[in-house]
Amino acid sequence: MMKDKVKGLILGIAIGTIFTGTTIFADYGSKQTVWYKPINFFMNGERKLTEDILIVNGTSYVPLKTVAKVANVPLTADFDRYNIYLGSVPTNKGISVAQAIQKVKSTYGSKIPKGYRVELDNIDEAGNYSIHVYEVVIDNKVTGEGHTATFNWYTVDKYTGTISAMFDF
Repeated sequence: MMKDKVKGLILGIAIGTIFTGTTIFADYGSKQTVWYKPINFFMNGERKLTEDILIVNGTSYVPLKTVAKVANVPLTADFDRYNIYLGSVPTNKGISVAQAIQKVKSTYGSKIPKGYRVELDNIDEAGNYSIHVYEVVIDNKVTGEGHTATFNWYTVDKYTGTISAMFDF
């Protein structure tokens, strides 16, 4: 009996939190106001649909699926290339992250020391891949604490495959 009341209380709090505004504290105590609310979406003055969206400190976070529905365009995700297409898919989608990493390995593999990692670090403002080549150095074998030692960063142009090294050796 008591177990059912606790379950009901927890479920009630969870449901209440979803449908009402919530204030949370994060980022060293900064106040965050979070709402999960149904919002009407209009396109050119015409109501298209109502969807639940997340609102954090007055900023709306709308699923791309909802945006595509409202705009009446197809939505296609290409996670190999870190691309999302609203509407038509371009003819040249560029190379994938795996292909960019392989290009770095095949071009610079003889110079990269054995055991180094070759990974995507980020995608720059132009959409190109930044590939990080590094090793993990363990400073304290007991705690496992350590640091990374960078061999190089390589920018791989997503559309031409051209590689440029940050450091020349």
